[in-house]
Amino acid sequence: MRKGMYRDSIMETVYETTFAYQAQMICDLLISAGVPARVDGSYLQGIGGEIPLGNAVRVRVEPARAAEARAIIAEWESAEIPTDEEAAAEAEAAGLGEEKRATPESGPSSQDARKER
Repeated sequence: MRKGMYRDSIMETVYETTFAYQAQMICDLLISAGVPARVDGSYLQGIGGEIPLGNAVRVRVEPARAAEARAIIAEWESAEIPTDEEAAAEAEAAGLGEEKRATPESGPSSQDARKER
C-alpha cells in the first residue's frame, strides 16, 4: 500500500459542491482558520457537461478536526453580507479612504495612469 492511500481513506468530507471554486474558497477559509484541509474531485468539473456530477467536488479534513471545520463553515455561511455603506465605513476605518480607492466616478488611480504612460 502506498503511503498516501491510508491517509486519504481517513479524511472526512465536510463540504460538497459541484463547483471547484466554491470548494477551494471553503478550503482556504479552513486553512486560514488553522484547520488543514484539501479539495478532492476538482478535476472532475471539466467533464461536467458530459455526465451529471452532483456534488463531486469535496473539501476534506482529518476526522478529529471535522466538527471544528463544520462550525467554521456554518459560521461563514450564516454571516451577513455588509451593505455598501457598511463596507465603505469598514474601508474608511481600515485607512482605505476615498483618496486611496479608485471608483468609477473618479476614474483610474494615479498608479493606473502611470502604467499607461
